[in-house]
Amino acid sequence: MNTLLAPQRPSGVPDTLRLPSRDPRTSLVDRVALRLGLWLLLWSTRSPRLADDRLRHAQAYRHQEERARRERAYLREASLAPRP
Repeated sequence: MNTLLAPQRPSGVPDTLRLPSRDPRTSLVDRVALRLGLWLLLWSTRSPRLADDRLRHAQAYRHQEERARRERAYLREASLAPRP
């Protein structure tokens, strides 16, 4: 493309740099709403494990540990088994 044939701007300042005037600060209401929204997002994504009761959490932990023990035992047996 020949840039000499492109339309030229008289000011030399690209349109992307021409920003309309705006308020320099965000209003108090908007800041409070943003902070409240962020707090609600963080609160809604908290770990559900913290909401579980102790018995359910202890049972899940025991199951996880037992499964890991069985997997380690299987891998140990598989690695020690004689090769055909």
